[in-house]
Amino acid sequence: MIIEMQWKDVKLAPKDIHILCCHSEKKWIRFGVYISSHGNWYYSGTNERSQFSQTLGDEPTHWMEIPKLPLF
Repeated sequence: MIIEMQWKDVKLAPKDIHILCCHSEKKWIRFGVYISSHGNWYYSGTNERSQFSQTLGDEPTHWMEIPKLPLF
């Protein structure tokens, strides 16, 4: 079974749920979430001291849903 996944413009991303996000120019893919109450993106892999952090100027450009894992 092949699941087709498409990257979407980050302006269309849902808020307050974890998604996959990427930066098309800087070539990174991370787990991320836009926290509405903070008005910022937080995503993985940006700070060795915390699991999720926020870096101004490095916000994602695209997103997609995290695929569902098959049940074992």
